[in-house]
Amino acid sequence: MAPPTNPNPADTSAKQSLEAGLAALKQQDYPTAIALLESLTQTATNRPSGIRAQMGLVAAYKAIGNRKKAIALCSSLAKSPNSQVKTWADRALTELTPPPPPKPPENKPKSPETPPETGFVPFDAGTKSPKKSPKKSIEGDRPTADQKTGFLPFEPSVEPGNTKAQSISPPPPPPTPPIPATSEGGHGGTAPTETAPDTEISGENSSPFPTDIPGFASPDTYQLTWRQAGRAKSPRPLKPLKLLEFRVQAVASTIALFFLARFVLQFLLTNTNSLLVQLYIFSRLPIFTPIQLFYRDPTPFVQMVFGLLLASSPWLIDALLKLFCGIETLRGSVLSKHSKEASRVLRSFCTKQNMPAPGLKLLPLNVPVAFSYGCLPRFARIAVSRGLLEQLTDDEIATIFARELAHISHWDFAPMSLALLLIQIPYLIYWQVAHWQERLCDLMTIEFFRSAVKFVAAAISATCYGIYKLLRWPMLWVSRRRVYFSDRTAAEITGNPNGLTRALAKIAIGIAGNIEQQKQTSFFLESFDLLLPVGVGQAVTLGSAALHAPLEQILLWDVSNRERNWLTVNSAHPLLGERLKLLALYAQFWKLETELDLANAGVQAQPRKGKFSLFKSILEFKDSKLFLQGAPFFGIPMSLGIVALLWLIGGILSRTSIWLLDWLWGDRSLIWGCLPIGFSLGTFIRINYFFPDITPKETASPSVPEILSNPETLPLDAQPVRLSGQLLGRSGMGNWLGQDLILQTETGLVRLHYVSRFGYIGSLWQFFIKDTTRPSDLIGKSVVAIGWLRRGATVAIDLESLRSQGGRVSDSGHPIWSAVLAFAAAIWGAYIIIQGPR
Repeated sequence: MAPPTNPNPADTSAKQSLEAGLAALKQQDYPTAIALLESLTQTATNRPSGIRAQMGLVAAYKAIGNRKKAIALCSSLAKSPNSQVKTWADRALTELTPPPPPKPPENKPKSPETPPETGFVPFDAGTKSPKKSPKKSIEGDRPTADQKTGFLPFEPSVEPGNTKAQSISPPPPPPTPPIPATSEGGHGGTAPTETAPDTEISGENSSPFPTDIPGFASPDTYQLTWRQAGRAKSPRPLKPLKLLEFRVQAVASTIALFFLARFVLQFLLTNTNSLLVQLYIFSRLPIFTPIQLFYRDPTPFVQMVFGLLLASSPWLIDALLKLFCGIETLRGSVLSKHSKEASRVLRSFCTKQNMPAPGLKLLPLNVPVAFSYGCLPRFARIAVSRGLLEQLTDDEIATIFARELAHISHWDFAPMSLALLLIQIPYLIYWQVAHWQERLCDLMTIEFFRSAVKFVAAAISATCYGIYKLLRWPMLWVSRRRVYFSDRTAAEITGNPNGLTRALAKIAIGIAGNIEQQKQTSFFLESFDLLLPVGVGQAVTLGSAALHAPLEQILLWDVSNRERNWLTVNSAHPLLGERLKLLALYAQFWKLETELDLANAGVQAQPRKGKFSLFKSILEFKDSKLFLQGAPFFGIPMSLGIVALLWLIGGILSRTSIWLLDWLWGDRSLIWGCLPIGFSLGTFIRINYFFPDITPKETASPSVPEILSNPETLPLDAQPVRLSGQLLGRSGMGNWLGQDLILQTETGLVRLHYVSRFGYIGSLWQFFIKDTTRPSDLIGKSVVAIGWLRRGATVAIDLESLRSQGGRVSDSGHPIWSAVLAFAAAIWGAYIIIQGPR
């Protein structure tokens, strides 16, 4: 064995000088600190100790007022190849550089910044309407969500996270419960990552920013700042959009929605009559006689409903928003007060497109949202919230209005309005049944009747929520596609892709802030998610983490992960990082500085195209993590290959004397039976990868920015985690299935997925299963969540257990019910094959 090596004396001396210099800096002995750190920078410039010495010198120069030297040193550090050092230097330069003085008013005509080919009235991009900052109300004086609607009433105050300021401070972290680790899922901690010496800032501090240098923000005090990147004065036109193809696909999706709605209705009517028949046989009571109307073909009824919903969509949505949100008419003077540019964009765009100006509506909500709806352009509406007008700047509001005008001009607002109204039917039933059963049970004194009411209400509420989720599916592709088109058109209309970047990021931050403020996801945000500029599922985590880490860092997965497009199939919006990257590319095309450094992020080399490239791609896909991720669904088409092989065997044997297997030829029951069997086999293949054992040694406790910063993770990776924080979500029956479970940690929000160990029956009818705790029973409490981290289009944790500070535990059964589902599918498929063709 080699003898141990002695430490290098030069390294020891440099470390001692660095520690002495930083200690003097903390004691505000600036001359001593500068002398020690300057000598160190001359001897160890490119080493970790030299880099930290230069950072300390920046703080010392700033403290004594020598900003010139501090800025010069920061400029040198900003050229470092290390992304952590560069980010620190950029932020320090922002703090050191004073803002430019306001320009004196000039009496001259507006400059024609809008390109002549757009035909819009030119406006001054640099002029912003002055706004008085609203008075902040005390947190305890804020009105809570209405008990009936779940919406915030109209109020003069704005949210704590007002993004109109140049910097945003993170909200105070939730209390961390002092719960000891248990053998069920102990806290294992993550080992520090070893990096090369030239990429390391500190061997002991793995944070991107050194915390022992005073004068600048650490991760705990990170402040989000905006570059305020400029806009194009005369942007070159982009390639025309393929709107005809998009409109055909929108019509096809609407037709698919029609057939799915018809199938769901017929399924409900048929099974309702089947249930009535069984009850009539059992009781012989005439009240359970099947309803003859339910046996008729529902197609004409569904056609009539679709036609009525589409034709009356603007007025029905108006009534819906008036009833539950108190929507008002947005006067032009009010809009001009907040954004004169938005008013000009509305007039000029409608004039060029030769279409009537849409009606403007104001939502008295603090959450920043905007959406358009209607059936025809002449009856179109654009609804914006009060929070959007107060939290966004003049040019940012204009870009959001341009997005909604794009939806109207592209005609995608009509099918989306129809889809929104259709899914509102089951969603309102779910919401109102869950709400009114609580009031009804409060009036009852007999426990049997209360249990019966809960039983019926839980079944209706859960069924309607499942239908709501199912009916969203046909329109998800169109919903994602239309967002790309509207972002691009808004950038062309305003010539301001950087303003739209800031607007979308602020909307995400505002949605997350609204959820933290209300302690739940409002019914409005969930039910209107299809029309919102940013998806609520993405905004929950990204918007909250944006106050704790740079946006480029937390959006890295969105622009770098190779399988990201496959993982958005269940999302109504494209990945936010991908959208902001496209906006950065538009800015680069117009020779502008980009608001975020995303234009070149995630660029990957293109594979070589050869003679066997398709065959190689198939083999690579078979061995990829994405194949395991989707194994249950890929097992379905693979089962059809097995059916084809069995048919071939049956056809060959039917021409021989082996007649016992000739029934395989052309047997359709093989097709229908092998489909669930293929799903079952795929689930069994994936289950061990999807749910690894949770042990204290393997369990990590990453921060939300750390979760978002890994660009290679997939839901299949299933990192066992243990996170502490406060449990947010709805209370009562509306959350019995875990529809709205959010963990508020010190560094952001994370969604939680829950399945009772007794299945959905255990979630809905708890009174049949004693001594169990639902997660909804722990809302508002400090908890420790242990489970499997899923990083896909959204971030969530599949719970294994949820433990409160008081010792109450809610156990989840994801692995159990994955196995049960696989067994049930296999048995069902075998039963279909045994029954044979009918």
